[in-house]
Amino acid sequence: MQSLQKVRVRAKFFFEGDRKFFIKGATYGPFAPDAEGEHFGDPAKLAKDLALIADTGINLLRVYYVPPRWFLDACAAHGVRVLVTIPWAEHIEFLNDRKIRREVVRAVREGVAKNAGHPAIFGYLVGNEIPTSMVRWLGARRVTEFVEELINVAREADPTALYSYASFPPTEYLLPQNVDFYTFNVYLHRQEDFDRYLARLQNLAEDRPLVMGEFGMDTIRHPEEEQAEMLTWHIESVVRGGLAGTVLYAWTDEWFRGGNEIMDWNFGLVRRDRTPKKALAAVKRYFAGDEPMTRKIGLATYPKVSVIVCSYNGAKTLERCLESLKEVDYPNYEVILVDDGSKDNTQEIAARHPWIVNIQQVNKGLSVARNVGGYAATGEILAYTDSDCMADPDWLYYLVHTLTSGDYCGVGGPNISPPAEDWIQACVSAAPGGPSHVLLTDVVAEHIPGCNMAFHKWAFEKIGGFDPEYRKAGDDVDFCWRLQQEGQVIAFSPAAIVWHYRRFTLQAFRKQQEGYGEAESLLRFKHLVFFGPTGTAKWRGQIYGAPRFTWLINRPVIYHGVFGEGLFQCIYPTPQSEIAAYVSSIEWVTLAGAIFVASIPLPFLRIVPYLMFGATLLVALSYMIHAKLEPRFDTIRARLLVIFLALSQPLVRGWTRYYVWLKFKRTPPGVIAAPEEGYRPVKGGSITNLEFWNEETGTGREALLPAVIDALEREGWSYSMDTGWKDWDVQVYGSFWWGIKMLSVTEYHGGPKALTRVRLTTHMVATTLLFHVVLLGILAFRQFSMDGWDYAPQIVYAIFAGVLGYRAFRLKRRVAELVGAAAQKVGLTRVQKK
Repeated sequence: MQSLQKVRVRAKFFFEGDRKFFIKGATYGPFAPDAEGEHFGDPAKLAKDLALIADTGINLLRVYYVPPRWFLDACAAHGVRVLVTIPWAEHIEFLNDRKIRREVVRAVREGVAKNAGHPAIFGYLVGNEIPTSMVRWLGARRVTEFVEELINVAREADPTALYSYASFPPTEYLLPQNVDFYTFNVYLHRQEDFDRYLARLQNLAEDRPLVMGEFGMDTIRHPEEEQAEMLTWHIESVVRGGLAGTVLYAWTDEWFRGGNEIMDWNFGLVRRDRTPKKALAAVKRYFAGDEPMTRKIGLATYPKVSVIVCSYNGAKTLERCLESLKEVDYPNYEVILVDDGSKDNTQEIAARHPWIVNIQQVNKGLSVARNVGGYAATGEILAYTDSDCMADPDWLYYLVHTLTSGDYCGVGGPNISPPAEDWIQACVSAAPGGPSHVLLTDVVAEHIPGCNMAFHKWAFEKIGGFDPEYRKAGDDVDFCWRLQQEGQVIAFSPAAIVWHYRRFTLQAFRKQQEGYGEAESLLRFKHLVFFGPTGTAKWRGQIYGAPRFTWLINRPVIYHGVFGEGLFQCIYPTPQSEIAAYVSSIEWVTLAGAIFVASIPLPFLRIVPYLMFGATLLVALSYMIHAKLEPRFDTIRARLLVIFLALSQPLVRGWTRYYVWLKFKRTPPGVIAAPEEGYRPVKGGSITNLEFWNEETGTGREALLPAVIDALEREGWSYSMDTGWKDWDVQVYGSFWWGIKMLSVTEYHGGPKALTRVRLTTHMVATTLLFHVVLLGILAFRQFSMDGWDYAPQIVYAIFAGVLGYRAFRLKRRVAELVGAAAQKVGLTRVQKK
């Protein structure tokens, strides 16, 4: 008997020790039952089969009954593992009848216990293709929970095995959360369709391995040459798609089911007499040998990749980062370390890795460091990761394959937390606010995280690299949005994994969220169209895997097809709940606090803030329940810390977002007060509606707008430009209280005659509006609670409002002068209405 190590799961892949284990499987049987009722044939036939199976390179057999001990011993002797499908009556109403339910649970428990601990056991499938009509009858949620119950029962019987459930496209929404890997039986005979569906399943599988549980072609209805060709591209698609393996259906045409020998379907790699079909040689070409599958199924080209690691005081994890990059299985790459002024022992670590390009600079921030690495790179592709990340050995293989598979400018992959070192880090890993990808489709991304992204160098140069304004975070979001505004498309590769350490302490987590809040504020200033009124990003895409507020709202929509029998019945996840986001926000909590203060003299209002705080707590409680904690750290105190982090994270982030916005995103008073040099304003002219005439060259807004932007830049104003979705051209951020929106249009009156109209609109910033509402509410409640009428607070408020009104007028007049001066420079003449 060969010594078989237990296979373990690490994110999207299986590992046998330190080596990746790719499932090269085939189904075996079932055969006609023998005298003992076993469906595995006789030992002599098995021995002949296993010799040929091992020679083909097949390392796993999927069986459909619990095998006898002699079968497992024979498999182990040939180095072949077994994936056991535990049979039970999926086609009958198994949930509502207690007796049937108990029998199913007993069958699973006893089936696993029968061979517990056997080295040949790879794992168990606790169910196989529950009919879609039965799922609809019983309810998808109840069925999913029952499958999870079966897995828990099985795991108690044998905690060393791996567990899954074999689903199929009609019930792709059955996604039990406690599986070790996801298994899907998929029969699609067109590679293009198959590849698209794999991408969808990979995203549904999130950070767990995906295995094809069955795939094959019948050689009665199709020629053997077509079967061989299809299995060839199937294996290539599975490997390049980042799956953890595939199980081909079937080893032999011999097949017994429902009390009968099946004679009208021939899916085997070999015939009933075990003579090989053409498909066996095609499969053996890829399965035989120990060479990694990503080498056997290589890329069409291997362009040089420059891996850029930017680090600031990242010595704690830098050694592990560089060691992982050294082991990347890609033939043509370099590693560039940009030390952004670290004060720890980063350079000491770098000196131990002379094979890297080591660049030192004074601290200038993350974006500058990424630009320095990009301009120093000699590769055609720039791949970025962070010093607190470890790359999977096939990281570059999957990035480059996806990037070169279509008309993409860039590509990203998931970042997954490695096992936590203590319970606090485990809670931080499970807390909201971590870096994640946002997908527009199963293969196109809206955003990819900066710790795992790659771009063609021409794309980097096309938009001038990263914006140096982003020193801590946000540079990746800005970079992606700018590329998309240039018409470029960014791809996503679910198998291009980096292991990303989450923060080790609560203080580090708080600083991280403050950095994200600052980045959101800077991004909002530059990309206003992508943000809501509270300053949080409005993602157009889907964030896979994020815990949701699903008790009452935002449940996924399941499409069941015509009469519930559609072949591909999809699950459509709803977007992140806006209600949950609002009731968790700092604006909501602040308003609840203000109402609570106002309710002190009015006890009948006290219920309102209580309900508001209760809604906030309910969202955090929902997050705590759905958060994925490592089992060894999943304790009551850990769950309590998660709910605290879920409550505090949006508040910390929101506070920093407002602080940065109000501190930095306003024009200095000296700029507003300074007059335009060389410009004489029109006396008595409107400062709201401006008109400019030109009858020599037909110049209009196409010249005026660049001149206005040039003046704003030169004089030091804070502003945003329309990116194509706003009803204004420029928004000027004036003071703490006010801003100005500019909208323009040009009329053409024959020949070169053109009239350009400009409208300037004053608007309150969100904090100003909230301040006025709260202040007026407090004044109203105060007056309501008094016996007499107190004019003093109203007079003070009126004076305050008058001062604000005058500052708004002064700001608008100043902007009108700036627009007038810009118009004068491009040859436009101000028209004064009579």
